[in-house]
Amino acid sequence: MFPELTTLEEEIVETDRVFNGRSFLFDFQKNDFVYRNGSLVEVEGKEALKVWIEKVIRTEKFRFSIYEDIDYGVTIEDLFGNNLPQEFVESELKRELTEAIIVNPYIEDLTDWNLIKEGSRWTIGFTVVTSDEAFEMEVAA
Repeated sequence: MFPELTTLEEEIVETDRVFNGRSFLFDFQKNDFVYRNGSLVEVEGKEALKVWIEKVIRTEKFRFSIYEDIDYGVTIEDLFGNNLPQEFVESELKRELTEAIIVNPYIEDLTDWNLIKEGSRWTIGFTVVTSDEAFEMEVAA
């Protein structure tokens, strides 16, 4: 008399939430996406990887709810503006950035660090090593 219930099987598919090799070009100076003819400019490969890396560095971990379920961003704000020894800050910057960026499966290593403190601002330079190539990055923090 009662209907027979069947259970539905649900398949959970893991997606690559870290980086898929493509991105929209972002102008970090203007803090806005780049448009051409009214459409977002899409970049691939090394250029997309550069956008991803800079977004990771500029995203303070645990601040934005959109990233609460994934390990995305860095915790470096507390290093700035304090009277911490410069050697300690440099070491922590390298560690924190490496841990946050190396999760990307395309990136094998970060090398050739160049950290320059100018007043309260830092310029962070490093070489990104992928399986295909190596390229330089420079980010102001």
